[in-house]
Amino acid sequence: FRPQNQLEKDQSGKICVEVPSDGVSVCVPAGDHTFVYDRVFGVDSNQKEVYDYAAKPIINAVLRGFNGTVFAYGQTASGKTHTMEGDIDCEVMSGVIPRMVWSIFDGIYHADDHIEFLVKVSIVEIYNERIRDLLDPKKDNLKVHEDKARGVFIGEVTETYVGCEQEIFDLMRAGSYNRHVAVTNLNDHSSRSHMVFMLTIQQKNLHDRSVK
Repeated sequence: FRPQNQLEKDQSGKICVEVPSDGVSVCVPAGDHTFVYDRVFGVDSNQKEVYDYAAKPIINAVLRGFNGTVFAYGQTASGKTHTMEGDIDCEVMSGVIPRMVWSIFDGIYHADDHIEFLVKVSIVEIYNERIRDLLDPKKDNLKVHEDKARGVFIGEVTETYVGCEQEIFDLMRAGSYNRHVAVTNLNDHSSRSHMVFMLTIQQKNLHDRSVK
């Protein structure tokens, strides 16, 4: 649960749920209901706690060659962007994606010398069942394809190769800017659109030439 934003404070909004200290349940006092989850993060939880529990194990698996997805779902203004992106320029407030990037490049920097990495980034937006390339907004109706070699992929999507964390953060800013431009005069845009950040990592063993 995110803390109240300024608008909610100005309107004297009331917090209608309670998070017990067990960390796995939510209580709704008005209806005398309790709901149990794998993990509940209250308003006092920080970005690092959320990342370490919910995302870091997935990132560790990605570095071992597996596919991984971190998915945030919720209504408008529930805190999805704060959780996934946060403030890129503030380490404490950085969300899942910046922390994921740091973890991945930390793994790359500490990998054996005979392992070569290629990292590329794509960012798209899904709006009314149309896929728009946020790194090249002119591509506004991309199609999903599937084949045996690549699996499921988005055809003609921009794939930008990167060599460090900052290059990824610059792409994130560009993607967010292009998304915000589309919001102009579309009040319902944010509630109907979904942003997808894709990071592809290829590892090549220079000894046996294997790739994963």
